[in-house]
Amino acid sequence: MTAETDERRTLLLMALMALWLATYGYSVFLLVTTKPAASAALPDMNRIVGFLGWQGIAGMIAFACWGVGWSFPKGAGIRRISAVPLVMALALIVVMVGMAVFSN
Repeated sequence: MTAETDERRTLLLMALMALWLATYGYSVFLLVTTKPAASAALPDMNRIVGFLGWQGIAGMIAFACWGVGWSFPKGAGIRRISAVPLVMALALIVVMVGMAVFSN
């Protein structure tokens, strides 16, 4: 591959990682700053739904980061770093399933 193609893939990966970080951070910000709904049966549900919605978007971007990073040579540091968002998304899913299973 040419150096120009590698630079474009690296730039794409950096842009996706920045977008993932922004959506991940916004989901946490939304969870912390959203006020509970006053007239709902489950007052904190709007906070949780907002958090999980933005985490879903961050998860899709994480999958795209991993897909772009997969095209780099095996064992390259950038390839390992591109998997970090996907691992974090999968860890969140495991934690949520664990909470649902062990809450009973």
